[in-house]
Amino acid sequence: MPVDDVSPDGPLRARPLQRRGTLGVIATGSSASGPTLHGLRAAAREQEYSLNVFSVSGHGGAAVPAAVAGLQLQGVAGIVVLDGQLLAELAPVAEIPLVPAASTDQYAGARRATEHLLELGHPTVWHLGGPEEGPAARARERGWRETLERHGAEIPPVVRGDWSARSGFRAGQSLAVESGVGAVFSANDHMALGLLAAFAEAGMRVPRDAHVVGFDDVPEAAYFAPPLTTIRQDFVAAGRQTLAALAARIDGVAAPAWGTVEAELVVRESSRCLRGA
Repeated sequence: MPVDDVSPDGPLRARPLQRRGTLGVIATGSSASGPTLHGLRAAAREQEYSLNVFSVSGHGGAAVPAAVAGLQLQGVAGIVVLDGQLLAELAPVAEIPLVPAASTDQYAGARRATEHLLELGHPTVWHLGGPEEGPAARARERGWRETLERHGAEIPPVVRGDWSARSGFRAGQSLAVESGVGAVFSANDHMALGLLAAFAEAGMRVPRDAHVVGFDDVPEAAYFAPPLTTIRQDFVAAGRQTLAALAARIDGVAAPAWGTVEAELVVRESSRCLRGA
């Protein structure tokens, strides 16, 4: 089966890639078992690729160039780097094409989530943010903040979590006692799950008393109580785009330095009704 390639004159176009055989992947931390890698694996199966994955503990040191060297010895045609911050570290030591993994447009997704809540008539939107050091968390927070600024809305203080449902529950306990919390954009679905549980424990019913929007559209999100409105990330589409960019680099064709996939708002019961209904 073909995947898309890059044309200097326009969008990606289909071309056969089976001859490229085996590709390398370098992952760090949670990316070694996360949805980006799963999406890339699914896209690779469609194209009849094999993926050899090296997981490294972090930036710097000998582990990262050793991973590149190991993959090169295995004869991979190119390497996908799941942690984009590693590219500058890897480029000087790699003798084969490298590309970062494509990802959902985190900023645009956060803007859409925030706009959706404002469109429901809320004067502002609170944010349950991820860890400050995380690029995705920063992009989602920036999208939320700049959307409120553009609408002239008050910007509440960020309540910080660590991506886990437990941290979302603790954040929800603090938000439940704040006055005027009618809309919350959670930076991921797992924290939103904890938030919903804390609100329910405090006697706040969603969507009657507040609206909640998450991010990711994890498989369980449709079965939360209530089902969660969220921003869907299409990890398989991102994987296909990553393979297209790497194929172009292998062939010496110009390719975008960083690929993004459009985020999709999926509306469910957690923001479906007007408050007070």
